[in-house]
Amino acid sequence: MDKKRLSAAIVIFLLGAAVSGALLLQHHGEPTAVSAVQQICGEGEASGCDRVAQSPWAKLAGVPLAAIGLAFYLSLVCLALLATQAGDTSAAAGRVALVLLALALVVDLVLLGVQALAIGAYCKLCLLTYALNGAALYVLWPARAAPLLSAVPSGRLLGMGWGLASLASVLFALAWNAGLAERAERRAGSVLGTPGAASGDTAEVSRLKAILDDPRKYEQYLQEKSAREFETATVQNISLDGVPFKGSQDARIKVVEYSDFLCPFCRAIAGGFRDFLPQAQGRVSIHFKNYPLDKTCNPSLSQTVHPGACLLAKGALCAGDQGRFWEYHDQVFSKPPQNPGRDTVLGIATAAGLDARRVGACMDAPATDSRLGAEIAEGQRLGVSSTPSIFINGKKLPRVNDFLVMVEKESGRLGLPALTPPQPAH
Repeated sequence: MDKKRLSAAIVIFLLGAAVSGALLLQHHGEPTAVSAVQQICGEGEASGCDRVAQSPWAKLAGVPLAAIGLAFYLSLVCLALLATQAGDTSAAAGRVALVLLALALVVDLVLLGVQALAIGAYCKLCLLTYALNGAALYVLWPARAAPLLSAVPSGRLLGMGWGLASLASVLFALAWNAGLAERAERRAGSVLGTPGAASGDTAEVSRLKAILDDPRKYEQYLQEKSAREFETATVQNISLDGVPFKGSQDARIKVVEYSDFLCPFCRAIAGGFRDFLPQAQGRVSIHFKNYPLDKTCNPSLSQTVHPGACLLAKGALCAGDQGRFWEYHDQVFSKPPQNPGRDTVLGIATAAGLDARRVGACMDAPATDSRLGAEIAEGQRLGVSSTPSIFINGKKLPRVNDFLVMVEKESGRLGLPALTPPQPAH
């Protein structure tokens, strides 16, 4: 097969791997990738890439589609590189790549339909990979008439080499995905004192990156900016009557979190709060309020981000009525469901030790809709537009990353001693 066509295919496959890698980084909330992707796709609700990445369709068997795409393109790169050295076997290898690309385009059409019909948003970078698949199919089209790889001398040897290379590609993609997932857990789960860009700062990040090349200086700038905004913020009146909380009832620092049970960052924050409270020395209480990003119950949204989040929120209110809110909370976040229905919520309630029959009756009660609507309306009044949104003694936290810093500042304002850091284990 023409080596120029193989070389062009290699370039296309490398571009596909790069785009898939960027999408995987964005999927796990890596700040630099999130900022770069938002420059292409937009921010918040306007970002089709964010909405697609946070949808239940973004994973297959728990693995992000971006990781699968990365393994796919790396495998094709290996096949094409082997084909350039394979002589008469190159055309047969090109035919294998052609078949895989044709199958990939069928999958692309399905995913395009999902974006159009189920998610209601388009990921521009995903669309770019579809275009790259089409371009590679065009480049390799002459290989359609080539013999099968098994019918060509030394084809079996090439196939074995490609098989091993493909296995290595899959293992690399899975290992990198696992590493990124762990980094995301640490980044948000350490409540929140790790450097990183917050969604509200993205435009500022883009403007200043050319000036602030030193990451430490840049992070210091963001912390100082966040501290100024927090200090001058208006203290909001937030009702805490009947709101589930953890920590001391007499805590002088009351933290309110507006959360969505299907929000991956909320899940990480929940783990962070769990680890932080034992160190808070009784001065902090964490109060949970629902703000599902689901248009079914949240009319402020233009599109649903997390289908089924309203049902999970109603289940949480009903769990609170039985005095087992936190058991329900932990059960949901330990095994987040995908596109949950009513039966899913009742199953979660049962696993959390609740009376599922009572939960079902409560979820169907108009009073529960009113209670959830009141929490959402309060969040809208306070300027909540994304999750998690955190308030400390009535002041909205500009950056979740600065939680520990602002708790210390609030402690100082209240005349409380500094928190004693935990002693390392010996």
